[in-house]
Amino acid sequence: MTLKDMRACAHNVLEYFIDIMPDVPFTEDDIIISFAKKVEMATQALALCSQCCPDKTLTENQLLELGESIAANALIGKEKSAILVRINSKINKLEFKRMIFHELMHIYCAKMEIDENHFIDIYGSGTTYNCSPDEEAYDGIIVAGYNVWSEFIAQYFAIKMIDKKSRRFNDIAEFINRLFHEVTIIDLELSKKAFSMICACWLNCLDFKETLASLYESSFSPLSDEPHGAETQEALCDCTDYMYMQMQRDKPWKIDEEFIYLLGFKFSAFRILNSQYLGVI
Repeated sequence: MTLKDMRACAHNVLEYFIDIMPDVPFTEDDIIISFAKKVEMATQALALCSQCCPDKTLTENQLLELGESIAANALIGKEKSAILVRINSKINKLEFKRMIFHELMHIYCAKMEIDENHFIDIYGSGTTYNCSPDEEAYDGIIVAGYNVWSEFIAQYFAIKMIDKKSRRFNDIAEFINRLFHEVTIIDLELSKKAFSMICACWLNCLDFKETLASLYESSFSPLSDEPHGAETQEALCDCTDYMYMQMQRDKPWKIDEEFIYLLGFKFSAFRILNSQYLGVI
């Protein structure tokens, strides 16, 4: 895609998002979609923060990731928000549309999830200081739960609203199985992203409920015959079923502290058990 194509496509996705999602809390004029070369991503992000969300601070690690691996990033402000996109002529149109919809979902959820406030700013930051070990552990579980949830719901709707392709689990089984090997204690950030993608793809399958029921019955997977397999399988079912139940709500993007904490706890339990099952620990 040329830069001109990317600009036009991004605008079309923004129009489509506002038309298809309920009660969208922003207009086209409230969203700035900016493009930058890979080496300019960090500098452009700082400039957009100054323009849209001057109270937001980007860490050195976030700036480094922007310059190395981030394809797009939502910068959420109280009035205007921005999506920074890395120029990439090799990206295909469908992937690009999903990416823009995904980032718009981050903005949407941040403004809709809890009375127009950003959940993570209220309940946890991952950088709690001068607190007890118990408080620090609680904050860590909140952050893990929120990171998994925010990436999941953004990708879930991006797949649902952009792909519009009927899939069954067998169509994505190989991809999902590869992702499971990334959910371990080795890399927390990679684990959260991988698990979010697993759930977003799986819950979009036509036969999700059937495969989950089979997994509960241990007939869908050979896990239960392996060391730590039964516990890992049970933890996976517990976590994905919990997310599925949330998605049955009228407004699934509405969340509270209890939901996010329990999701973080369930995800953390699966991550540890999966690490044991894979022989990481």
